[in-house]
Amino acid sequence: MTLVDEAERVRSGFDSADLGGFLDLVERIRDELRTAPAREYLAGKIAAARSAEPAERRRLCRALLPYLDWYISGSRA
Repeated sequence: MTLVDEAERVRSGFDSADLGGFLDLVERIRDELRTAPAREYLAGKIAAARSAEPAERRRLCRALLPYLDWYISGSRA
């Protein structure tokens, strides 16, 4: 399964997705970013989500969904 396929699968089933796996996927997408400031920014968001309480973690992960959308749309262009 490619990273794009995995992103699409997680995106379509986010409400039942394992948040640890979701964050691992976002980390892999982070590695695809071209600029260091963007990678660092996303790394901070991922770290905050990993250290948050479960209910807050879901909210923080939901805020990261645009990165999946961006990655999916960019790979299909």
